[in-house]
Amino acid sequence: MSVRLGLCLITAMVFSSALYAKPAVDFSAEQNKPCWKMIEQKTVGHCKLHFERLETNELKFAPREEISRAYSRYFSARTEFPTSYQQIEYALQFFNFSIDKYPVRDSLNYIRSGDGSTQLSMTILTSKTGGYSFVLADNDAHFRQITDALQFPKRKVATHYYRNITKLFAE
Repeated sequence: MSVRLGLCLITAMVFSSALYAKPAVDFSAEQNKPCWKMIEQKTVGHCKLHFERLETNELKFAPREEISRAYSRYFSARTEFPTSYQQIEYALQFFNFSIDKYPVRDSLNYIRSGDGSTQLSMTILTSKTGGYSFVLADNDAHFRQITDALQFPKRKVATHYYRNITKLFAE
């Protein structure tokens, strides 16, 4: 009886761990404190949220034409999803897809304008000094949901979003 219970527990742990993905990045850098403070106080300005990749894959710079093609299609692809939740999920999946496949700048750019609008963007690098920026969030609610989701383990990859994202980079 105890062997059967043990097998059931192990099986449950394996299946439950398959439902949750490890975060791709860690935002706990000490240098983020001023940025988090600026964000909390809703101060006008610009800051960078630094992160560390949790996997140390060496990735070559992304081909400029491939990233340029994805950049030109990204916004319209994101807005094809009708709900705010789906657009946030798409942005999260885009970030995770990009982290796995491309060299991504080790910080997210956060901007709050004088009119109160916000933007969070990531950059896929095509060289040591440049690349293309993709907007992940364009309001406070989306920003909060995305940074929370990036920091904590979440459910398994949604293949529908990944298929759509893969098409962005395809010829």
